[in-house]
Amino acid sequence: MTNTIKNTAMPMKERLKGFGQIAIAGIILALLVGVVFVVVNAQGDDNNAKPVKEPNITIQLNDTAALLYDAQMYASHMNVSIEEAVRRFKLQNILVPEEELRTKESETFAGLWIEHTPKFKYVVLFTRDGEETIKPYLKKYLEFAELVEVRNTAKVSLDNLRRAHDDILSSISTSNISMNSNINVFENCIEFYVKTGDYDRLENALQKTKIYDNVKDEVKIIQVEALAEDYVNIYGGLPLSTCTSGFAVKKWNWWGWIKGITTAGHCSNNQSYNGNNLPFKSENWAGSYDIQWHTAPGYTVINKIQVQSGGSTRTITAKKSRNNQNIGEYVCKYGKNTNYTCGYICSKNFNPQTQQNNVPTFILVNNTANWPVLAGPGDSGGPWFNTNTAYGTLKGGFTSGPNAGDAYYMAVNYVESGLDVIVMTS
Repeated sequence: MTNTIKNTAMPMKERLKGFGQIAIAGIILALLVGVVFVVVNAQGDDNNAKPVKEPNITIQLNDTAALLYDAQMYASHMNVSIEEAVRRFKLQNILVPEEELRTKESETFAGLWIEHTPKFKYVVLFTRDGEETIKPYLKKYLEFAELVEVRNTAKVSLDNLRRAHDDILSSISTSNISMNSNINVFENCIEFYVKTGDYDRLENALQKTKIYDNVKDEVKIIQVEALAEDYVNIYGGLPLSTCTSGFAVKKWNWWGWIKGITTAGHCSNNQSYNGNNLPFKSENWAGSYDIQWHTAPGYTVINKIQVQSGGSTRTITAKKSRNNQNIGEYVCKYGKNTNYTCGYICSKNFNPQTQQNNVPTFILVNNTANWPVLAGPGDSGGPWFNTNTAYGTLKGGFTSGPNAGDAYYMAVNYVESGLDVIVMTS
């Protein structure tokens, strides 16, 4: 998308192996003064962002090492210090009033996101009177108040965009036009992605709907060579027979916990790891869900994910639901084919519009961090995360058009509600 916000006993020396020439002494000093919680001397300029490369490390990443690993990627892309990257990761997780604004200020609230350049901040978009509307929330969300910028440039509230989006999809549901759709909060519009040959068909179908005349200025039809697609081709991030494992999960039975691993629901129900069959338990591939899980006889299921092609892992110790994920957050994924990549959340309302998944609840991540692609065939089901927090599991991505290289995932809370399991964090 063109619019972007755009414990092991291992010695410290070994844990930092492969981090290149990144001022190791400075990192150690930062750790000693509590960099995980408070960071000082942060850089604020984010210009000259550049591509990143996966470090060559093969270690077990504990909480601190995982933080530094992701921070190095971010710092390299944004041209800031690792200390500043860590500070920003902390700020990505402060309490923000998005849900309150969406429900209590639905007439004027048009979106909330994080911007990383020229400095890190939260942006709140309104149709009018934003400075007055936000005041009571600034008293409640003190950390957020120090970072917020209010804009009154939206023509339509987010609530009205969502209703219009739903109404349009319902009105054209019988047109049999293959497409994807999205709500773009940055541009305050509804986007429809359609193959070039179907542009006129979609435009004609939209013009026949009752609501289109009221919102046509906020609707964009984007022509692409290929639509977004699901990628198909014991812990998370491992190479299964056709896809990638997501997270370790458990489900209570009358004799105790049953444990297993997840992958995408659109993947084959017949999965194996290292030639060993993983018995299928259940799946949910409809609506907001694209998830299945398998038990793993002969394996000990643990709350880890692989994060590097050399086999490095990290422990998953927390989960972040869709409602608490912010547009603009920096998130990473691991898949068996494209390995470790990272990007920025650009939408929480992406609709793949497949027969099974025709709802705008998927998370779209843009590739402004300049990886070749964020994901590819075979990566489906792989984990999305930041440091040690689970964010979701990969569903698919774009291969052409303005979103080429972008990817989308199902949020982690849908793993649990879709399968009636618990994502393991201990």
